[in-house]
Amino acid sequence: MSEMPARDPTPEERIEALLGERRRELETEAARFEESVRDLERREELLRDSRASLERLLRLGTSDLDSRESELAQLIHELTSREERVLEAEADLARRRGELGAVELKRAALERQEKALVDREEEIAGRESQLSGIPAVGAESVVLALAPGAKYRLVDIELTSLGHGDMLTIEGEEYDVARIGPSPLPGDSRRCAYLMRGMRRGSPPSGGSS
Repeated sequence: MSEMPARDPTPEERIEALLGERRRELETEAARFEESVRDLERREELLRDSRASLERLLRLGTSDLDSRESELAQLIHELTSREERVLEAEADLARRRGELGAVELKRAALERQEKALVDREEEIAGRESQLSGIPAVGAESVVLALAPGAKYRLVDIELTSLGHGDMLTIEGEEYDVARIGPSPLPGDSRRCAYLMRGMRRGSPPSGGSS
């Protein structure tokens, strides 16, 4: 049995075939487009999530930064206050050291003056003893005494017979009589005992301090 020869497609068939092929291409392109759209939507969603996460991190970072800045400002304030207190303490310490130095200088000056007075009194007493040739001279009635110390002071005493070398107690302090002379007060005729710090211990004569 002989085969029938193939016939050429009609124009309508060719057009239908072309349309079908074009339709399949369009469907393929549409499928790829839809897949691209879905991929873009997934990427957009991931981008939104990433942006939201980044915003949360930024908010947390900003809050933490603000907290740290507040703590740093408080720390700076405390350090400034401590520095001010340290400076005040150093200034007060320097002032006290200056005052202490002034007190020490004044005390040293007073001690030097007192020593000089004692040395002078001892020198006067030694000269008078050399001049008299005896440790004591005749007693005289005395109602005043000039006592040494940080400052010389004139003290009224009971009427007492005193002479060079006698001992007199005034306000609990023992003194030796360096000499008997007139009162240092102008126009005062009373006799005065000029004293020096006691160099020995013994019972004071009657008529101690009043």
